[in-house]
Amino acid sequence: MTGSGGRPLVLVVEDDLRYVRQLRADLGVGDFRTVFAGTGARGLDEAMADAPAVVLLDLGLPDVGALCVLERLRKVCEAPVVAMTLAEDDEGIARALEAGADDYLAKPFDLDQLLGRLRAVLWRAPAGAWPPFESDGLSIDFATAEVRVAGRPVGLSASEFRLLRFLARNRDRVFRPAQLVEEVWGPEYAGDQHLARVYVRRVREKIERNPADPRHLVTRPGVGYVLRKHG
Repeated sequence: MTGSGGRPLVLVVEDDLRYVRQLRADLGVGDFRTVFAGTGARGLDEAMADAPAVVLLDLGLPDVGALCVLERLRKVCEAPVVAMTLAEDDEGIARALEAGADDYLAKPFDLDQLLGRLRAVLWRAPAGAWPPFESDGLSIDFATAEVRVAGRPVGLSASEFRLLRFLARNRDRVFRPAQLVEEVWGPEYAGDQHLARVYVRRVREKIERNPADPRHLVTRPGVGYVLRKHG
């Protein structure tokens, strides 16, 4: 479920207050909305009530076995599930993935690891899980791959749209050229930073009123590129 400006909702099923505090802070930085549940039973209730975009599920819950919760989650919501477990718990990770978890996060983790896992599972989620991006005349419909500027449709190539889609889903976050290439075209292209510059220029020519002074797809000198959300 999305809302509040299109921010994806993350359901966190975790009873350890240390990680609850960390996740509350980290997910705020990542521009996600959050709802927390300290037990498996409460997590299932929240999943049915709020239809989250993704679930972070701790494998060491106090009341109900996490694999049982995972099985029941699959019946009440379509959100991808990222299992959280200790790094050395290889058996627990394997069981969770076999039971249907989409990915896992090994504790302890940092902000980049957390946001990277969430971006990965949301990227693979159905396009309809993301609401349209709307910002100062720029509109991106992820479900139909349609882009409009001031109400007029804009024709983008497949690569141009993939780049714009990635930046829109991660709006207001700055990405280095190498990061963009790896995320959009794959790790085998990670060394080709020229690819990012060429496609950023092409996208600007199509979505900006003045490509030489962009309002949407902005360069942060010495850092990288960001798609800004206005309003």
